[in-house]
Amino acid sequence: MHIKIILRVITPALALLLATGSVSAQQSLQDRLVQRAIEATKCEETPNNGRYCTYKFGKALQIGIKDVGGSDTTVGFHNSNINSELYAVLYFGCVAVVPGHAHPKNYDRDYGVFISPRTGNIYRTSPDCQASLK
Repeated sequence: MHIKIILRVITPALALLLATGSVSAQQSLQDRLVQRAIEATKCEETPNNGRYCTYKFGKALQIGIKDVGGSDTTVGFHNSNINSELYAVLYFGCVAVVPGHAHPKNYDRDYGVFISPRTGNIYRTSPDCQASLK
C-alpha cells in the first residue's frame, strides 16, 4: 500500500512528462532525484516503534523515521553532511533532501524532494509535503 501511495503522489508529474514527450534537463534532473528517493525508501512495521522507514541515498545520506504517522514520530539523521552530494534538513515539518556542496551545480532553486513524517511518502514540493501534515 505504501508504494501505491507514493506512486499516486508523483503520477501527475510523470503523466505530464509522458504526455508532452519532451522534458528540459532540469525536469529530468528532478525526476531522477524523485526516482532515487523512491528507491531509497524502505518501510516496515515494528512491534515497539510502529512503522519505521529508512531512506538511504548511498552512504552519504541516511535518514530514519520512527513511528511514521503515530503519536511518537521521531526523525533521525543517521548521516547527513552539507559537504556531501545531498544532505537533509527539517523544513516546515518535512524532511527536505537538498543538494550539498559536492553536488554538481546543475540545478535550480526548486531542486529537492520532501519526506513527510506523517505519511512516510516522498513529495516533489514543500507545499505538497506540508499539506500531508494536516
